[in-house]
Amino acid sequence: MTIKNTDNSYGTIAKAFHWIMFLILLGMVIVGYYMYELPADTPEQMGYKFGLYDYHKSFGILILLLVVLRLGWRMINPVPKMPGGLRKIEIFSANAMHILLYVIMFIQPLSGWLMSSYGGHPVKFFGVTLPALADKDKAIGEIFHEIHEITAILLISLFVIHVAAALFHHFIRKDDVMQRMLPHREKAD
Repeated sequence: MTIKNTDNSYGTIAKAFHWIMFLILLGMVIVGYYMYELPADTPEQMGYKFGLYDYHKSFGILILLLVVLRLGWRMINPVPKMPGGLRKIEIFSANAMHILLYVIMFIQPLSGWLMSSYGGHPVKFFGVTLPALADKDKAIGEIFHEIHEITAILLISLFVIHVAAALFHHFIRKDDVMQRMLPHREKAD
């Protein structure tokens, strides 16, 4: 398996970024909705809930770092060619989907950091307190809370469309679009 992308497949680094970020993002969405609904009436409940928030914020910052690194890798390591026979609208849609995913993967953690900053809550990266991005302002914090929730819904929606498109390519078009991102896939050029 090659480190870099080829004309026919993604390399080890691109695949690692893809699958690691998928697992973290999936966990973040699940934990995000779970922790939001948790009660915080007793000190034990508060400790548990806000402990989850600290982990959620840490993994959010990790996602922000990974998306920047992933974009950098994508810029210096072009993606495999699209399969032949695709219509222009299909190529446009695939490119638009990837751009939207990157934008949302960037906005989601950034909006969380801004929400916390404007809310007066510290953001820690696995125990290291990061600087606030803004001074406390509850009204603006609520705006970023809404942005964070909306981008979570958009992320889930884009994920479903992304998976559906991969399955469409695999089962209907019977091309190798899905297979070239699978971790075990190796194909000679």
